[in-house]
Amino acid sequence: MSAEKHQQALVGPTKRKGNPKWAFWRRNKDPYSGKRYFDAGYWYRRPQREYIEKEFQGFPIADDETEYSHRDIYGRVSTQKKDVLQYISPTESTPRPLLVQATPEVMKNQPAGDWRRVKLDGKVPTVLKISEWALTEGNFCLRWLRIILVVPAIIILLSLPLSKAWEDTEFDDSYTEFPNYTWDYPKHARNRLDCRPSNERNAENASVNSGTRSSDVSTKIRLLRPRLLVVLRNDKWELTSDTSRIPYAFISFTASHFPFRPSKTVSVEKAISAQNTLEEFAQRKTLEAGLEAYWIDFRCCAPNEEKDLHTADVHRMCDVIRSADHVLVLLPELSRQRKLEWGARMWTLPEALLARKQEIVFCSPTETTTISKLAMADQVWDDGDPSDGDHQPTRVLAEHYSGVLALGRLELFTIGLEALANRSQNGTFYPGDIAYALMGLLHNRIQHDQSDSLFQSLAKLSLANDSDRLIERMVCMFPPPSPMAQNPYNRSHQEQQNLFLTLTAPDQYHTQLWDIEPLCQVAGVAVQDQTLILDSCRGVSIRWKAFPQMKYKRSYGFRKLIAEIVLRSGAFWSGLGLGLIIKYAWDFNNKTYSEEPNFGANFPNTDDWSTDVGLIFLGVVAVIFAFLLSLGAPAAVRRLYGGRVMQSAPWLVGFEGVMPAKDLETLVFGNCEGRLTYDPSSTPFCERDPEERIGVEPLWISSPGEKYPRPALPQGHRLFTLVDTGSLTISVFSARRPPSVALVCGREGGMLRAVLCHYERSDNCLYKETVVRMDSVTLNQAKGLSWVKVGLGDNWGRLG
Repeated sequence: MSAEKHQQALVGPTKRKGNPKWAFWRRNKDPYSGKRYFDAGYWYRRPQREYIEKEFQGFPIADDETEYSHRDIYGRVSTQKKDVLQYISPTESTPRPLLVQATPEVMKNQPAGDWRRVKLDGKVPTVLKISEWALTEGNFCLRWLRIILVVPAIIILLSLPLSKAWEDTEFDDSYTEFPNYTWDYPKHARNRLDCRPSNERNAENASVNSGTRSSDVSTKIRLLRPRLLVVLRNDKWELTSDTSRIPYAFISFTASHFPFRPSKTVSVEKAISAQNTLEEFAQRKTLEAGLEAYWIDFRCCAPNEEKDLHTADVHRMCDVIRSADHVLVLLPELSRQRKLEWGARMWTLPEALLARKQEIVFCSPTETTTISKLAMADQVWDDGDPSDGDHQPTRVLAEHYSGVLALGRLELFTIGLEALANRSQNGTFYPGDIAYALMGLLHNRIQHDQSDSLFQSLAKLSLANDSDRLIERMVCMFPPPSPMAQNPYNRSHQEQQNLFLTLTAPDQYHTQLWDIEPLCQVAGVAVQDQTLILDSCRGVSIRWKAFPQMKYKRSYGFRKLIAEIVLRSGAFWSGLGLGLIIKYAWDFNNKTYSEEPNFGANFPNTDDWSTDVGLIFLGVVAVIFAFLLSLGAPAAVRRLYGGRVMQSAPWLVGFEGVMPAKDLETLVFGNCEGRLTYDPSSTPFCERDPEERIGVEPLWISSPGEKYPRPALPQGHRLFTLVDTGSLTISVFSARRPPSVALVCGREGGMLRAVLCHYERSDNCLYKETVVRMDSVTLNQAKGLSWVKVGLGDNWGRLG
């Protein structure tokens, strides 16, 4: 590979403007015209522009002539304008418009999203189709008439070598691979060698160019002693940097009680007065505690003008708390309401939990009291309903830091995050500040990056610590839709940052985070928000355009042997009979027979005449016998194509809508013999037999109507059906878009967790739609993937 091509591969996908001379042609081929077109052997209907803009609630389709480049797994670059929903073609390894087959009900009653639609159809051999038509139940005479009519066609079709599809053939026992690879650099890589070279050099030179030592501004370096303290020397309180071996008190307060910072509602004079009051208050209570030094943030933190140092001081406050002899909480009064107001603030939670002693000193101008960390869970911290023992994260943290309870690595991260998220964040300056507050409760630190979102900061923090592969487990979780996710189209930035906040609760499969065993690894955090780069997962392409002709091995029993004898011997007997009739009927018509033997003449005697008649009669009997055998040809064809399936070629095939299992099996196999069954526990829509762990068909599918209504779906979701031809199971799920790939990322409860994603052409990213559970044997039949970019949020706004 040349240096130029190598550099292009490092840069990754780019986009360029399309050629203006093709603009008129593209307008005539509007991808959202709603009209029918023919392409690649299929008649399809394009989505309707008006419906999509209404469906997306205010996101108009952009008529953008930008052409996006795509680099496939082999490094080949293709360029194409983004239009409708696309997928990665398993045969070409390039993006192609997605054709989605849909049931007649869906085609008639529900317009498509931003994808093309085709009619749901199977690929059944013609000989089986006409045989099933002939054997359709009905009038006895009509049925035999149909059999007589199709017999010649069956004999002709069976004479062709391509029609003997019932014979066992070799097929690949692996699922269709997903040929995709991301060439993008991560924003935060697990290994430094995978970072963008320019970013790595900038990080190394940042401390030199700023003129400040890296140890002073890095949030990753622990403080053994406070950088500054207010110390009483010679009867005078002064700020000093000589803090070695000086016992001190940590002063905690809230700006709502003492408005020390100037703002739109707080004047400079009022702020200075509050600072003076706080300092006098802190000095008096420090002396009462038997100490002569204290740490208070507005005196001991760097000023806001020194931005990097100020941020490092705030994020390393946890080290100052751990080293303090006492934590003094200053309140205007020791009422329960004031304590609750102090405890409702996010930054005060680690100030109490990380205190060296178990008792926290609460002070008012007139009195002082001590409260233990366990007692604070009742008197100071409000965790909602006290009767709900499963959702009291602050109480659990208090027990952990009091030595009563030992939390695991997963529990400490998730419960700590939930407790901090429940508190007021009015004092935060960056979206990721909650991650840096949580960082104080963990071992390893991360460097502050003000461009990080909350998700990126938390993901980076989890990767930096031994959090027991929390991110990998989170990818496999299927949390219930939250109230703020009911409208997925118009979410605020803050509402989208709830991916980590649902990890302490069971998901829709009643599974906890620690029940999942990851089968992949996060290689890094992508530049896009809520997006990861995964490695070592297994991928399976989902086929949407049509069902393939089934390839499978069947049991070879006595009845199948008889059926094959019927089909093969029928042609033999008919050929033998017709041959005898034609041969000896011709001889009989052209010969002259004599009464007496005449050895010198060429005329046969009567014995020859009886022989010819006998052979003609034998030929007639053979033809009649062949005709009788041919009447059983439709039933023989059904038997040869049927039987118990021993092994089938694995595919994942989807379609939009739902269909009864008997109709679906007839569509796929040509007839219904109970080969397809519903999976008992693959999705939340599954129903099970009460006696055995087998799936049963939901009544709202088999008998739709008012008596059995369809289940309620999250806003923007549709029903889709996934057929696994490897395990011969049916699964019904809901999603906003049809997913084109299944990523096997974990396992739990004896089944695999497959993350179903749709593909986005503009950024070469997979976006998570839903999670389904699959049989464990699928793992060995799915092929491994290297780096793939997966978005855990949504991309509903990426239109056109």
